[in-house]
Amino acid sequence: MQDDMEGTHSEDSGGEHLVKQGSPLREQDRFLPIANITKIMKKGIPSNGKIAKDARECIQECVSEFISFITSEASDRCHMEKRKTINGEDILCAMYTLGFENYVDPLKLYLNKYRETVAAERPEEPKEPQPVPDQNPTPRFLLPATFGNTEIIYQTEAGEILYKNEPYERF
Repeated sequence: MQDDMEGTHSEDSGGEHLVKQGSPLREQDRFLPIANITKIMKKGIPSNGKIAKDARECIQECVSEFISFITSEASDRCHMEKRKTINGEDILCAMYTLGFENYVDPLKLYLNKYRETVAAERPEEPKEPQPVPDQNPTPRFLLPATFGNTEIIYQTEAGEILYKNEPYERF
């Protein structure tokens, strides 16, 4: 059906405009805003330091590509688990899978602190009855833990532990 459409919404822009199929994305649809990149870069240099335009553009491209790379892996994981929303654990799992395991522990700490902060700021809502557990639970990502010589990657809601060397088809 999508082949019949003349254009599709650009997901990066929130669907604010149409992008013709087969045409390349515009630069502002592919990259993070240069002003945001520059602001972050300036935090890492002395106040009188300067950043060349080509350096800003290079970092802009690299950061945008890195985010796309990680997001694509997280999206694949969600697709295999028949979910539509990428969450923080999906990003952490993607980073671990792609070889960025050194960043996973600090990001896990940050994610937990972020969630605590958001929860503390949210007004307390009246508790609702707990839903009936899903008969086909979705596995959840466990940050690398070891059991013997095998790394544990997933644990289902039912408590079943799945290991790194097990294929995704099992899910």
